[in-house]
Amino acid sequence: MKTTLKNLSVALMLAGMTIGSGAVAAEKVVIAHRGASGYLPEHTLPAKAMAYAQGADYLEQDLVMTKDDHLVVLHDHYLDRVTDVADRFPDRARKMGVITLSILRWMKLNP
Repeated sequence: MKTTLKNLSVALMLAGMTIGSGAVAAEKVVIAHRGASGYLPEHTLPAKAMAYAQGADYLEQDLVMTKDDHLVVLHDHYLDRVTDVADRFPDRARKMGVITLSILRWMKLNP
């Protein structure tokens, strides 16, 4: 069993090297994860506009589900880092999936 796993691991590594070597010769593609989140609040329209202005080819979005089954563009499942949820609900759980879209709409994004 160990030999089989070892052989499989080596085969996968070699396959990755083969695939990876072709990628080096290809033209680069810039994907902006959460927009220009190093400069502006992530997943905001200004962050997306800046990423585009900086030459990003694609914008990669993160989606999470609210309690009432709406998808929202947000990276974290916990809202503390990106909103003022801790100030508004200090005694409640602050995880996505327990917050509805209507509650989320009146929260403020942290800079």
